[in-house]
Amino acid sequence: MTQIRPFRPYLVTADRAAVVVAPAYDSMVPAERAAFSNDNPSNYINAMRVEEEFSKSDRPSAETLLERNRATVQRLLDDGSFRQYEEEALYIYRLQAGHHVQTAVVAEVPIEEYETGRIRRHEHTRPDHEDRLTRYLEVVGVSSSPVCLAYPESPSINALISKITSRVPELDLLSDDEIRQLVWRVTDEGEIETLQQQFSSVSAAYLTDGHHRTAASSRYSASQCAKGDDKGSGSWKYFLAAMFPASELRILAFNRCVRDLNGLSVQSLVEGIGKHFVVEALSDPEKTTLPCVPGEFTMLIGEFVYRLKVRPESVPEDPVKKLDVSLLQNLILEPLLGITNSRSDVRLDYITGNSGLKGLQQRLSEGWQIAFACFPTSMKELMTVADQGRVMPAKSTCFDPKARSGVFLRFF
Repeated sequence: MTQIRPFRPYLVTADRAAVVVAPAYDSMVPAERAAFSNDNPSNYINAMRVEEEFSKSDRPSAETLLERNRATVQRLLDDGSFRQYEEEALYIYRLQAGHHVQTAVVAEVPIEEYETGRIRRHEHTRPDHEDRLTRYLEVVGVSSSPVCLAYPESPSINALISKITSRVPELDLLSDDEIRQLVWRVTDEGEIETLQQQFSSVSAAYLTDGHHRTAASSRYSASQCAKGDDKGSGSWKYFLAAMFPASELRILAFNRCVRDLNGLSVQSLVEGIGKHFVVEALSDPEKTTLPCVPGEFTMLIGEFVYRLKVRPESVPEDPVKKLDVSLLQNLILEPLLGITNSRSDVRLDYITGNSGLKGLQQRLSEGWQIAFACFPTSMKELMTVADQGRVMPAKSTCFDPKARSGVFLRFF
């Protein structure tokens, strides 16, 4: 699959980790990030500020913010929040949420692996987001959010990781959201070489979180090459990655809610849905459950709750079109509710699966008219789509828990 390279990051110190390590960035809206930043000035989230977090009357320019972000990183280095070890190492990074455990190898991975397709993607990226992240690398010059990759199960890698994690960790942190994070340093040359050999035999890796960061790293690397800085060992030819076995990753659903019924009555909407789904009205909303199998949806409209089961003849063979999120979009949201662009239509919003049915009911209480709970996309579906060089619809996957910023600092 890929080469992995040991490196010398700055690692957050154990006594400062609880204060410095950032919460899950993408799970917060700009206003929440702004409030958290103001309340927690020593948190690494202050090194990732963006314009949207400020009111228009008090909004600094993008370049001013980048300089502030760089100054924040330097302040955290100066106050002893991070330390750098002398020897290069690989790192083992574990995330634990309740009974769920996932463990990654953290290393530098060549950009070339991404550019040649050995690291496979499943999402489109937005050029404006790439622009912002590329400029961040140019000005701030640091990466702290590992790109997350999934690789097919490898018993030999698992065995060595199990041996390493039997030791006392370098870092053991329980964050406010009850996510436990543990880090082990791997400095033994034999173990490093073995892990490198094992990963070189893995067939492919799959981007699960960090499509925009990887694309920005690729652009930054290309710009350095264009400047003639083409040394093979240059750190900008690599990106910071956390590689998890695919079997350990947890994917939550991305549920949908719609602002209105597009002029339809509840009865006419249900009749329209019935062309492609078996529709069952649930008599006791208190016993409503989330979908249990692929092709099943729970639909909430006011006080009414329905279970929808797609008819087999309505499921295409195409690996993208047969995804549950595609079935919902192509058979209900677009033809019946008029949602033609699932990325930009303001009448459509998304709710992560960890909020459950209560999250959907909350949206209805806020004025949204209809909500759909989906069955989560599987890793097998993701890998099938990525292997074909295809992309999934917007908000097809929600990986949880996510790697956090402020654990590792990797400078360019």
